[in-house]
Amino acid sequence: MEERIEDVTTLLFESSFMTLATADRDGVPWVSPVEFACDEDLRFYWSSVIDARHSQNVRVNPRAALSIYDHTYIALDGQPIALYGEGSVEEFHRSDLEALLPSIGRWVEWRDTGRKTPRPGRGDQSDEGSPWRIYRLNPEKLYALHPD
Repeated sequence: MEERIEDVTTLLFESSFMTLATADRDGVPWVSPVEFACDEDLRFYWSSVIDARHSQNVRVNPRAALSIYDHTYIALDGQPIALYGEGSVEEFHRSDLEALLPSIGRWVEWRDTGRKTPRPGRGDQSDEGSPWRIYRLNPEKLYALHPD
């Protein structure tokens, strides 16, 4: 069991993107790749512009799902590792970020340590007048795909 948890943790730390699945008011689905961060409580964060389709969707239907997949997996060569989840989404403004930044900062610092060119953060752009917001998916269920 510990090996499975370690493998999924490694998957989270080595992945840059998750697939976010949202639906509009009428239930029409939409998927988007988003760069993510994760906190100690396995809540998933991303930043997006407010007029992106997935941002509009979570405003009218705050339910979403995620998928993080082992991008190094070669088809038919063993079995992949993946994490799936579903839950509710919250939108944050600049005034809300102070409490979130320590967890997001630890995540980005750890993950970017191995990158040649760390990506700039967008947290400082997420205020009331900016088109950028931070979103958090609070999973109610998480599922792991693991060879064991």
